[in-house]
Amino acid sequence: MEILPDPWMLLLQAIPFALTMFVLNTVLFKPMVAYLDDRDKAIHGSRKDAKELQEKADNKVAEYEAALKSAKNEAASVRSEARKAAQATRESKLEVAHAAVDAEISAALIEVAAAKAKAAKQLEGLSTALAAEITAKVLASPSSNQTA
Repeated sequence: MEILPDPWMLLLQAIPFALTMFVLNTVLFKPMVAYLDDRDKAIHGSRKDAKELQEKADNKVAEYEAALKSAKNEAASVRSEARKAAQATRESKLEVAHAAVDAEISAALIEVAAAKAKAAKQLEGLSTALAAEITAKVLASPSSNQTA
């Protein structure tokens, strides 16, 4: 038994092996490696695209939130201004109403004072007439003639 192989036998075994490796490399290994590389690129490209889309979506959400906050602040400002305008209108209407009521009260007081003065004059005239009548009756009565 020999420890070293026969060189011709080694060459005869290497030729089919090399031919098989060449055919497998061109038919199987290169297309499979190309497919795996394409798949890897597609996966990394999809992840990159997904990350970019997520960043764009986050930016849009931030813009919408800022716009919403701005709209809320503007609405609050408009509401505040409308409330102030309504309050001012209310105050002016109250002042006009108070002035009208004060004018009516003053007119009523003047009317009451005029009626009081007229009634006082009438009472004075009546009391003078009544006093004259009572005086005449008292003087004309027979009992007043006896004491005199």
